Amino acid sequence: MTVIHYYTNREVSELLAINLARWKRWSRAFLPPDPLGGMQSGYARQYTFKDLFKVFFGGHLLGHLKLSVLESKQVLEDLSPWMKKNGFLNLNGSKKNLMGMVRRSESYRIYFCPKPLSGTTGKTIFRYLIRKTVDVEIKVTLSGRQVIEKLTETTLHDDMVEESSLALLDDPSVRLINLTALYAQLVRKVHP
Repeated sequence: MTVIHYYTNREVSELLAINLARWKRWSRAFLPPDPLGGMQSGYARQYTFKDLFKVFFGGHLLGHLKLSVLESKQVLEDLSPWMKKNGFLNLNGSKKNLMGMVRRSESYRIYFCPKPLSGTTGKTIFRYLIRKTVDVEIKVTLSGRQVIEKLTETTLHDDMVEESSLALLDDPSVRLINLTALYAQLVRKVHP
């Protein structure tokens, strides 16, 4: 039997060492309104690990990558189906489940940048390159150390088929999210 743990705002704020008011702002920005909560309801908002990860991820986009709230929401919305498909949002919050996800041998890095648009819609559209490291080989020679990574790549919202990853990586506005490291950081803080 799996026990699902629910987190409160205060608990999350203390575990993650994030200011309580900031955490509440992030949760209002990145989650739909709480069906049970409200200013006068008497119920505190509770988070599943999935919700916790979404808010933490959105906060990372705001605080560390300096995206606007609208841009952060867009990135989260764009990446959520992919994250769910790859197990980042399907978790029940049990320590065994979370630690198993952290210990996977794969590593995910997401590169993204605004997509050049022909017209102006007022909305930023991003294109994404998701690199999954499936194997790492380290060779030590007399001239130094050589690291060979075997990768698989997935592109999202990119119309170019051939060499799209190189075109995206050559863009000077490209940003990087080390998704595996961000996820592992959250798990370590929530389940020390």
